[in-house]
Order: sequence, then C-alpha cells, then structure tokens
Amino acid sequence: MGEYLSTPNREKKSEEAENGKLRYGLSAMQGWRRSMEDAHIANLDIGDGVAIFGVFDGHGGGEVSQYVAKHFIKELKKLESFKRKDYRLSLQECFMRMDTVMLTKEGKKELAKIAAAGRASGAGDSEDMYGMGDVMHAGCTANVVMITKAEILCANAGDSRASEKRRIERANGFVEDSRVNGMLALSRSMGDFEYKTNTIMKAEDQVITAFPEISIEKITADCDFIVCACDGIWDCLTSQEAVNQVIEKMKKKKCKDSLACLVEELLDQILAQDVATSQGIGCDNMSCIVIEFKK
Repeated sequence: MGEYLSTPNREKKSEEAENGKLRYGLSAMQGWRRSMEDAHIANLDIGDGVAIFGVFDGHGGGEVSQYVAKHFIKELKKLESFKRKDYRLSLQECFMRMDTVMLTKEGKKELAKIAAAGRASGAGDSEDMYGMGDVMHAGCTANVVMITKAEILCANAGDSRASEKRRIERANGFVEDSRVNGMLALSRSMGDFEYKTNTIMKAEDQVITAFPEISIEKITADCDFIVCACDGIWDCLTSQEAVNQVIEKMKKKKCKDSLACLVEELLDQILAQDVATSQGIGCDNMSCIVIEFKK
C-alpha cells in the first residue's frame, strides 16, 4: 500500500498536566502512515509564567520535527528578545534559529543519528553520513502557541497563502500544481534546506522560509481553550468543527476530568476506517493539544 500500513497503528502517546492558570491534554497517533513524523512540545512554565505548546509535522522523515521539538525551548530561552519579554520577536528569531543550529556540525550529526534510528539501519559514523545530503530533503511545519500573563501568541510556519507566490518567484522558485517548485505542498517550514540555497538572499526571503506568521490575542474572561494540532487533524475538521467537538466531549465526565482522554477520543473518531475509500483523509499522523484556561 505504499506509504500506508495495511492496518492503522492506533497506539497513542498521551500526556496531561496543569498549574494554577492552565491545564492541557495531548495525544499523538501514527495512524495509517508507515512511520510517525510528528513531534510536539508542552511546558506550562518556561520562565516568568510563560507557557509554550507546539506541534511539528515532519515530511521527508521525522528527524527535523524531532530535532526541533528537542531544542526549541532551550534555544528560545537563550534569546535576548525572550529575556526582555519581546515575545513576538523571540518566536520569529527562534523559528529561524532552528535552521541555523541544524546546519552546524553538531546539528547535522544529530539529525543523521535520528534518521538512522528511524530507519533502524545501524549506520556508522562516516563523515559523509553527516554531510548535507542526509538533511537536505527533510523538514517540518510548526504550529506553536505561547501563553504569557496577558497574551496568546500563535506562530505558524507551514501555511501556503497565495500572496507567498511573490516571495517564491523573487527567489527564482515557482509554483506548479499548488506546490513549490512542483514538489513541496507548503511555503514555510523548518529544514527543507534544498529550497534555501540562494546565497544572495536573506533567510526569510528564500523559496521556503521558516519565518513564521504570528497572531496575538489578549487573554480575556471569554478565553476557554485552544486547539493546537497538525494537518492530520485539520484535513478532517474545520476549526469550528474542532471547537464543537471539544465542547461536546467536555460534557462527558471522563473527558472533562482528563483532556488527554478527550484528545484520544477525537483521534479515534476522525481516523479513517480504511484507506481505499477515504481518499487519504484521516490517514495521516495525528497530533493534537487542547489547552484549557482555568476560570
């Protein structure tokens, strides 16, 4: 069946936690895909009452998404912009920083090891193994939510808006069949270094860029919850449908008591019954975080 298993892997990795301000539940499931390329982060307080959550949806392998999930918070906290509480700038800089650290010798070595572990190949420590060839073709989208004492910041690298065609063409790329250079079905990502080789253009102006789109909302008494998820969820549900599902499931005691249980139910609900009749909908890796504001 090519990229799909004959039966879905329904095993889930779930977690939940809470503090005085927030609680969250998350779950991730491989589903019908032959490998799991999603990764995530969830931390209720990385300093000064700032919480951060993120879903990283890998493509071309899981090495970039896993690397970003491991290093994102550490790199974010190093930034002077974060220390002086310029949170918008800190998110922008951290998204771009991920590409920079992946291209260091240590970064490429770690990416290669993650890729080798994923292939279960037992590859050795050859110099070529840590060359650009092994990391050029993998990447990940990123959906990150930062919650400060007063605001919600949502940073996204992965959208493919029509307006981005201009940037792509300025960098000598093209859009064909809704894909960048006829290949990649997104216009922003971390990794994907084969699309970031124009040496005379800034990183944010490359054919593919990690520079995120950021939206900011004030925290008010009307804030109930946030759904942060990969496109394995959004291929199946609109934003409003996801909100409706969370509201409905919270009426059940076990889901109200456990947000991880709520998310697990949601994943099982939208998982395709079979690949043949689903046209691929409900067949992707699925990762979802529900973050609730305590009243």
